[in-house]
Amino acid sequence: MQDSPLREMRSSIGFDDRDADNVRSLAGLVTPAIPALVDRFYQQLLQQERTRAIFTGGERQIQRLRDALTLWLRDVFHRVDDQAYYDRRRRIGSAHVRAGVPQHYLVAGMELIWQELERRIRDAGIPHAADKLQSLRKLLAIELAVMLEGYKESYSEQVRKVERSAVQEKLTRAQHLAEIGQLAASLAHEIKNPLAGISGAIQIIRDAMASDDPHQPIVTEMLGQIGRLDATVKDLLQYARPTPPRAGRVALDEVVTRVLTVMQEEPALQRVRIAYGRAQTDTTVYADDTQIERLLMNLILNAAHASDDGGVIDLSIASNTSHVKLIVKDRGKGMSSEVRERAFEPFFTTKAKGTGLGLTICRRIAEVHGGDIELESGLRKGTTVTVILPHSNTDKNPTATR
Repeated sequence: MQDSPLREMRSSIGFDDRDADNVRSLAGLVTPAIPALVDRFYQQLLQQERTRAIFTGGERQIQRLRDALTLWLRDVFHRVDDQAYYDRRRRIGSAHVRAGVPQHYLVAGMELIWQELERRIRDAGIPHAADKLQSLRKLLAIELAVMLEGYKESYSEQVRKVERSAVQEKLTRAQHLAEIGQLAASLAHEIKNPLAGISGAIQIIRDAMASDDPHQPIVTEMLGQIGRLDATVKDLLQYARPTPPRAGRVALDEVVTRVLTVMQEEPALQRVRIAYGRAQTDTTVYADDTQIERLLMNLILNAAHASDDGGVIDLSIASNTSHVKLIVKDRGKGMSSEVRERAFEPFFTTKAKGTGLGLTICRRIAEVHGGDIELESGLRKGTTVTVILPHSNTDKNPTATR
């Protein structure tokens, strides 16, 4: 058993050659009783509902386990101290991991085996039974330690495999998103200029038409559709090739007031009411005001689309010594937990129209400004989005360019 961990375990627990002789002397008594002992062990084990739920393979699985336990018990009393013996013991722990058996069942199972062996040995009335039982108890402790070591190693490897798989999946997804982003940027550039040309031409046609021309509504609808296409193109470009922020000192409450003024004719906002009171605290942040405007517009439009007719969107700003919080709260239909988990994923959307990039872009804007964005939502409970931005401080904002 050279260099085997068994030697170290035996030494640490005080299991010596006399103990080994004591255990071997029990072989003649215990070996004939092993089948009955195994039956008794599984009878007790299967009385527990939680234990029965683990053995999903039926009688065939239980019979295999009976056979394995029988061989293991015979090995215990005909001990072989070599690396192969140690590896066989470790594989018992690994088998429990593969079967999905919790670790504490190993400990409980070993205790049941000890109780049965102790009862049989004491009932046999053999000489020096107490001394021999003490040696057997030491050996079973070593056996359990080896099994638990195998369990730990196998479980750790299983966890590592899951983690590697998750990391690989994220890398693959990130690569795919990068490729989609590049494709989106190329398409957006190809579409952008012709779209502007089409829009300009249609506006010229519209301006040349009489005010009572029956085609006026059609032309107006065409321009509206072009406007939606242009917004989609801008979203794709912003996602694929984000512009670095040109940061300066910005009063967030002034940005909010300006955005609300600009958006007051927005169709989606005609059916809801925005409740906003100017903040009474310092709302200055170090940011690119254009990007913050874009972020706020996205959040307000999302809230409006989620609201029922006549709904209210609560808009507020709170601040402390280090951060300013911009809070947009609607009282609409809200999100399920599954949708909430994916809300910031690129291209994920539950809307019939849209790119699914709005919240993704909002989070990116918040993060490049040294901030964060949080989302709370529940079905029929509305949604609250909180954007957290640091107060104006050039030392904390290395992205500043002006």
